[in-house]
Amino acid sequence: YKEINKGMKRIFKQVAWSDKPDEFIPQSYHTRERDEVDRSRDPLHFKAAYKLLSASDIPAILCSFHLEYLHQSHNSRLKNAAMGLHNADAFCLHCISVATTSHVLNDCIMAQIIRRVLKNFFCSHEMGQQTSR
Repeated sequence: YKEINKGMKRIFKQVAWSDKPDEFIPQSYHTRERDEVDRSRDPLHFKAAYKLLSASDIPAILCSFHLEYLHQSHNSRLKNAAMGLHNADAFCLHCISVATTSHVLNDCIMAQIIRRVLKNFFCSHEMGQQTSR
């Protein structure tokens, strides 16, 4: 990791996390800022998500999913259309909006239905609120 980090720092001539952790801001934050995608107002909060993922004990597939979401590299219909894939369409199958990753995971009617179903399930099984016993 350190060798890759040094190589990237030489190529891009940017501050590396290991050299100056307080000054380092992930490039994905600047990309989200440029694309006007949802992000925290403070880059330090955005950076904290990386620290949390690296220190947590969650399964690798969930960690990978969250990193892809932070980097905006998760596959979406919009990306497939931008790459020119055959029969690719940039619009959501369920809504009349552009199918960005954020839309599919948060705003789409299907995501809202799934969220509501899970919330009702957890509330019905008294998992909605943790109680101290």
